[in-house]
Amino acid sequence: MSIDATADPRPQYRVAVFGLASRLHHLLEVVLRHARHNRYRYALSTTRGPGDFDVALVDMTSAGGVDAARTLEQIFDERAVLRVGRRCDPGRPRDDLLQSGFVGQVLYALNRVVDARRSRERAEREAAAIDAGRIVAEDGVRRRPRALIVDDTPTVRRQLSLALNRIGLDGEAVSSADEALDVLAMRSYELMLADVVMPGLDGYQLTRTVRRDRGLRAMPVILLTSRSSPFDLARGALAGCNSYLVKPVSMQTLHETVQRQLRRYAKRRRMEKELRFAA
Repeated sequence: MSIDATADPRPQYRVAVFGLASRLHHLLEVVLRHARHNRYRYALSTTRGPGDFDVALVDMTSAGGVDAARTLEQIFDERAVLRVGRRCDPGRPRDDLLQSGFVGQVLYALNRVVDARRSRERAEREAAAIDAGRIVAEDGVRRRPRALIVDDTPTVRRQLSLALNRIGLDGEAVSSADEALDVLAMRSYELMLADVVMPGLDGYQLTRTVRRDRGLRAMPVILLTSRSSPFDLARGALAGCNSYLVKPVSMQTLHETVQRQLRRYAKRRRMEKELRFAA
């Protein structure tokens, strides 16, 4: 993939063809040349070695086409190999493009491959960013994950803020559930840690309120408590918390729990974006 910002700001991807009939090859050149409003640019690669192209178009009806596709999938990436075939070939249900609809479908098929690739690359960046103590925000800028601490005890708020900072998060603390809801209405967080026993709304009630809010329900909630009975754990689960930490909490346990919830949160966000895109 390359970008020539001086000529066209769209990302460019290289397409290599294998066994494509001259008529389809010419039609492909015409389609790509006139696809000025497509979200990606595509250029036909003149070489077909490793690293020379991003997407492979293989004509399955050509001599050696089946073997070429199989080899490319093994040494390249099967998700970036587009098979061109005929509807009357029942032995190959995986053909991605029909020769009869080639012109109308080739851009859609190429975009689908590139969209999936970019989604995987973003997922890899987010996973690496989380491991490095960063998340990728909606605007693409990496920053430290933000955690909201809700506890009515100043000492606990201070200790948790310091502990979270040590493991790579920005911790912001409030003293009540009502304050937490006010803050959550104004700013996004990747995680919330809440004490169970607080004046006014307790941790269970706060968690249930968060889960009823469409904009907040995906945010992981970790409840902190000195109670560890099965009944208390069940109450936390029923309220919708993602994890339950029993005080006193060791730094290792806090770190492992927070990282696990951040990874799950990032995965959930990716899945939601993919579903929105597919719709």
